[in-house]
Amino acid sequence: MWVEALWSSFGGKVLLSSALFVAGALACWRWPHGWSLRRQWVLLLALAIVARSFVWPLPMSDDVNRYLWEGRLVRLGHSPYATTADAPQYSALRDAGWEGINHKDKLTVYPPLAELTFTALGAITDRPWIFKLAFTLADLAVLPFLAVLGGLGRMRWLALYALNPVPVLSFAGEAHFDSLMVLASVAAVWSWERGHRWWAWALLGVAVQMKVVAVFLAWPFWAQGDARSRRGVAVFAAALILPTLPFVLTLPNLLRGLASFGGDTSGNGFLHYLLELLTRSKAIPSLAMALLFFAAVFVIGKKIRPMSRAAMHVFGAFVLCAPTVTFWYPAWGLPFATLHPCPPFWVLSALDVLYFAAVWEREITGTFEHPWWAYWALWTPVFLTLAVWLRRSTKVSLTSGSLSRPGR
Repeated sequence: MWVEALWSSFGGKVLLSSALFVAGALACWRWPHGWSLRRQWVLLLALAIVARSFVWPLPMSDDVNRYLWEGRLVRLGHSPYATTADAPQYSALRDAGWEGINHKDKLTVYPPLAELTFTALGAITDRPWIFKLAFTLADLAVLPFLAVLGGLGRMRWLALYALNPVPVLSFAGEAHFDSLMVLASVAAVWSWERGHRWWAWALLGVAVQMKVVAVFLAWPFWAQGDARSRRGVAVFAAALILPTLPFVLTLPNLLRGLASFGGDTSGNGFLHYLLELLTRSKAIPSLAMALLFFAAVFVIGKKIRPMSRAAMHVFGAFVLCAPTVTFWYPAWGLPFATLHPCPPFWVLSALDVLYFAAVWEREITGTFEHPWWAYWALWTPVFLTLAVWLRRSTKVSLTSGSLSRPGR
């Protein structure tokens, strides 16, 4: 199919991503405000489904091979945390899917509930399409929560998410499982803002069990809660503990895998990249960015309201401070950036396709490495927009005497 041929080249990726972003921007600009809420919702859902159907034929990420492999290990009674995928003890289980796993020598970084999800999906069928279907449906399920949180006046902004190239290409195109964490995070924030605080803690636990990065929302939940809502942390703990029980003996390897991924790898993280150039070190930038991120999360939890806006800032801070920023990472905060229109997130999603310059570089040099020009072309507009937006936000906050969203 021609869309697959388009996606096979870097220029085609840029064209396809740009077309989706422009379509979303046009839909936002020309949104039919006079329609009833029901008709607007039907239009929004139709646009989202059409966009995802359009990219459905795209080849899936090689991460899907790991989803299949680790789910199969669990069904056969093995722990995916016991050792690496290339361990000799698994040689008899190797198949074509195993051949396609990337970083076979690395420990897995997926939490237990994610592993159990891979296990369940693989039990339905061993065909990779089941993962793409599940993750696409999870992505679509985000929209009703956003529609309720945003209300009629925010429907046009949701078109920016419905047609945004980052979630569309990441979940319906490449079948990354992060949409499960995004859905659980949005549902947790929805529950919080609706006053269902214990449900919010439980859903946050589910989000963390899908992708560990969601754990950083726990501080805003705690800081913004009262004595009664803070008792919900027990529910959060239960949601964290229960899925780990089948893997408890080998679970320390998950921590080792996460530490290795966070400390030994870097790519497309602009601030980390700049510090590497300045210090000629990998350890110093990683430590500095970690400290900066933790300080940002502390301030966000204390100062930023409502919870949906705090979540946007937490995920945004992570993307800015992380040593590795993949194409799909901005999708974590994009739902919240449509509720609280955030230009830096939109600029990032428009230019995020430059992440794939590393794929182009690999075709030329044989090494998967982000070229210097891609860092500057992607991140310079993002940081310039961020500076302007923060300056405006600060002025509005000082004028209003609060840290509520500008223009709200």
